[in-house]
Amino acid sequence: MEEKSAHIIYLRVIATIFVIFIHASTGFLYRIDTHAFDWNYANWINAATRCSVPIFVIISGYLLLQKEETTGTFYRKRIPKLVYPFVFWTIVYLVYYFYRYTNFELLSTEKIGAIILDKMLHGANAHLWYLYMIIGLYLAIPFLRKILINSSKREIELLLGLWLLSMCFSSKDLYRFMPKFDLTFFSGYIGYLVLGYYLRIREFRFNSSQVVYAFIYLLMVGIAAYGTQLLNQEASKLNTFFYNYLFVTTAIAAGALFLFVKETMQGKNCPNWIRLIDKYSFGIYLSHIIPLNYIHPIIAKQVGTAWLIPLATLATLLLSLAITYLLRKLPYGKYISG
Repeated sequence: MEEKSAHIIYLRVIATIFVIFIHASTGFLYRIDTHAFDWNYANWINAATRCSVPIFVIISGYLLLQKEETTGTFYRKRIPKLVYPFVFWTIVYLVYYFYRYTNFELLSTEKIGAIILDKMLHGANAHLWYLYMIIGLYLAIPFLRKILINSSKREIELLLGLWLLSMCFSSKDLYRFMPKFDLTFFSGYIGYLVLGYYLRIREFRFNSSQVVYAFIYLLMVGIAAYGTQLLNQEASKLNTFFYNYLFVTTAIAAGALFLFVKETMQGKNCPNWIRLIDKYSFGIYLSHIIPLNYIHPIIAKQVGTAWLIPLATLATLLLSLAITYLLRKLPYGKYISG
C-alpha cells in the first residue's frame, strides 16, 4: 500500500477542522449586522474555511485519478466505503431529527413517511449533501481518468480555465451579466477532481513559492470576507455569494492552500495526533453535527464569541473523534462509521 504523503494527511486534517469551524460560526451570520464583532468574526472565519470541501475533493482527484484500475475494480473497492456510511448516518440523523425537532407521538404515519422519504432523497442532515455529491463523483472517476490520461497538460489547463469560467456563467448572482452559453460539461465539483490530478502531475518551481501561495490564499480570503460584508450591509437575508463552494475565489483559495501545504510539508513527518485525526476524518465529518449541537450552547454560556467558536470546534473535534473511534470498535463498525 502506498504510504500517505505528509501534505495529504495535513490537508485532510485542515479540511476536517475547517468544516467544523464553518458549522460552529455560521449561526452568527444570520443575525445580519455588518458592524458587529460577532458577525465580522464569523464572516472572516467562513471566508477562510470555505475551501474545506473543495480540498476534500481535490485530494480525491490527486490520489485516485492516477490509479490504473478497471471501472469494475474501482467501484468494488471504493463505492461500498461510501454507501455503508451513507446508509448508517442517514438512519442516525433520521432518528436524531425525530428526537430533537419533532413531537414524534403527534405525527401521523403519513407525515412520518413523508419526512423519511424527503430526508432519504435530499439528506437526513444538511452536511450529508457531501455524500450525495462525492458518490456521484466517484461514479465518474473511471471515465474522467480516461479523458485526463489522454490529455496534455495544456489541454488540462484549458479544461480548468473553462471550469472556472463556468462558475461565473452558472452563478445566479451573475446571470444578468453573462451570455447564455451552456458550459454544463465543464461545471460542478468534478473540476476539483481535475484540479487534484493536475496538481499531482504539474510541478511548479519558482522562488518564494510558499510566500506566493500563502499570499494568494489570503487574498482570496480577503476578497470573500470583504465582498460578503459589502453585499450584506443593507441585506435582510444573508447573501453567501462569495462563500459558494463553486465560485472562483473559493477554487483559487483551495488550490493555493493545497500547494502551500504541499510545499511546506514536503519531506516532513506527521505527529501521531495528526495521523489519528486523518485516520478518522471521514467519521468526524459525518458525526460532528450531533456533538456540536450540544456543546455549542453549553460553551456559549461560559465565554464570549471570540473564544466560543474555537473552543466549540476543538471540543467537537475531540468528541467526534471519540465517537468514530468507539464505533470502529463495534462489530462491522469500520464499515459504517466513515
